[in-house]
Amino acid sequence: MPERAARFDLSAGERKLLAFAQGVAAPYAAYQGALPLATLQEIFRKLEPSGYLGSILPVAAGGKGLSPLAFAALVEGLSPSLPLLGNQSVQRYLHDFGSPAQCARFLPGLLSGDDIGAIAISETQAASDLSRIETTATKHGHGWKITGRKTWVTHGMVAALFIVLARSGDAPGQFTRFILTPDMPGFVRRPLEPIGLAHLTFAELELNDCEVSDELRLGGEGEGASGAKAAFPIARLLAGLQALRIAQAAIEMTADYARERVVAGSALVERSLVQRGHADLWARIEAARLLAYRAAANLADTEASTLASGAKAISGELALEACRWAADCMGSSALPASHRLHRLHNDARMMAVVDGTSLLNHLVVARRGIARGTSPRTKS
Repeated sequence: MPERAARFDLSAGERKLLAFAQGVAAPYAAYQGALPLATLQEIFRKLEPSGYLGSILPVAAGGKGLSPLAFAALVEGLSPSLPLLGNQSVQRYLHDFGSPAQCARFLPGLLSGDDIGAIAISETQAASDLSRIETTATKHGHGWKITGRKTWVTHGMVAALFIVLARSGDAPGQFTRFILTPDMPGFVRRPLEPIGLAHLTFAELELNDCEVSDELRLGGEGEGASGAKAAFPIARLLAGLQALRIAQAAIEMTADYARERVVAGSALVERSLVQRGHADLWARIEAARLLAYRAAANLADTEASTLASGAKAISGELALEACRWAADCMGSSALPASHRLHRLHNDARMMAVVDGTSLLNHLVVARRGIARGTSPRTKS
């Protein structure tokens, strides 16, 4: 089999997808507050022709057959106007683990944009560390009773269905996935107020002996942890790419300002410190972007998690650094509460945490590299 040539840029088709997503997202760049359900549905319906809602599902499953690279370009284009828009992870879970009956019941609404899905894994003491999950699923009659709390569930206040991960036995790593809907007895959701990503709703879920039939168990009993971990690489590289778009927007905003701002008789953009800061951030953003796309191109590789975690860690840090640098350059001009930089910075703070903090993702890379005496490598 001939070796695949390395690529260092998006194809024409992938760039077209990125531009399409930018066009859909742009009108909402200045939107204030959480987008109503009807507006979200409108956005998702606009995105549907591109294959966004089908993620990387094959055509036979209702997707558009997008490659991970093409899908990553599409998701990247939504930021910085609509970062973390989501609503395609549940489709991947259903395709990978769902029964024909579950797919027939839930996929059509998700793929059309009429329904919104959400993933409920994180807890106060357990996010990427699945071993600390305390939500339990206990067998009850022909089904299960689920009790616990999930937090920071994206789209939590508008989602029509949730994929919930719960501990289903005493053995380490014994977790099972379930499909829950908000109308189930014992299902309570409360809004959380985020510091950024204010266009989205986030919720805490309280599950009080929530009764779920075994037909809504998603995948095999006790097999939930492996599925959740398998979803980490794509989620992290996508979050990384969107964080980088925030960083890019911050340095572009600063460049526009520096061209107009005159200090001691010359434009700020002519100052070497400003030029050096811009050049340094630009180069690091481009390098991190290449790493994220390398992860997308090698998503099936054993080192995909290492690449994606590395990309997510440095991308989140770069988004915050770029916003801080922009604030330094713009000074009092960026102090008004209405200035766009505040939204970028607050979104960057959120993006640095979602799908694992920089500290956690650096630890993932270290465990797979230094800790075992090898360097993370993968085929080009």
